[in-house]
Amino acid sequence: MTAKIITSPVGAKAQVTLPKSVREALHLKAQHDLVGFVIQGNRVALTRIEPVPSTDPFTNTEWKTIEQLAAQTPAATCENATESLHYLKRQLNRR
Repeated sequence: MTAKIITSPVGAKAQVTLPKSVREALHLKAQHDLVGFVIQGNRVALTRIEPVPSTDPFTNTEWKTIEQLAAQTPAATCENATESLHYLKRQLNRR
C-alpha cells in the first residue's frame, strides 16, 4: 500500500473540507456520517466512526405518537414488557 499525502486548506473558521479521495477511502457518503480524530503526539489520524445501533424499539417519531396516544386514551394493562411492546406496535400500525 502506497501512502498518499492529500492537502486541504484550513478555512476562516478553522474548518477543513475532506477531499473526495479521503471521503471515498473512509466510505463517507451520508451528510451525517461521523469521523473521529486519533491524536498521537504531534500527529492526528482521521477515521470513520461507526454509530452504535440503538436498542430502542421505537423511532423518535413513534415515541411522539406513543406520547400522544397515552394522553388520549386510558392506559392499557399488559402482563409483561413483551406484551406491552406488541401492544404499542399494534397501536402504531393502526395510525
